[in-house]
Amino acid sequence: MSKRHLVDRWFTAIWENNNAAILAELLHPSVRESNTLDGMPNPHDDFPVLVEAVHRLIGRFSVDILHHMEDGDWTSTFFVLRSDVHGSDQNVSADGIVMMRFIDNQIAELRSRFDAFTFFEQLGQLPEEAMPACLAGQRLTWA
Repeated sequence: MSKRHLVDRWFTAIWENNNAAILAELLHPSVRESNTLDGMPNPHDDFPVLVEAVHRLIGRFSVDILHHMEDGDWTSTFFVLRSDVHGSDQNVSADGIVMMRFIDNQIAELRSRFDAFTFFEQLGQLPEEAMPACLAGQRLTWA
């Protein structure tokens, strides 16, 4: 199985379809209780919670791969998450990048960055222009 196919399965099965059962198949045994998957202490338990939280916020969504590169055991994938937020006429679109290292066709390490500022601004959970305000030294405070 190609690394690109494995990356596609990661986004489709786990993220889009909220199928945590496939983690046992996709994750290398060496990551069972390590922090090699985005610093999560126990990825088999933590990823399903993260994915479920995103689904609760926005409902169904798609992840489109915009660019994918491979170098030895590593892949780098630039993606965009898109959703018509359930129960509203709101659209969400935010991009990210994920790097994965593979051993024996399984993910042994994963590092990602996601544009959470844009994501939460579009959901109305952060004020518009939150990033420029933070860069100007302003604090975001909640009452």
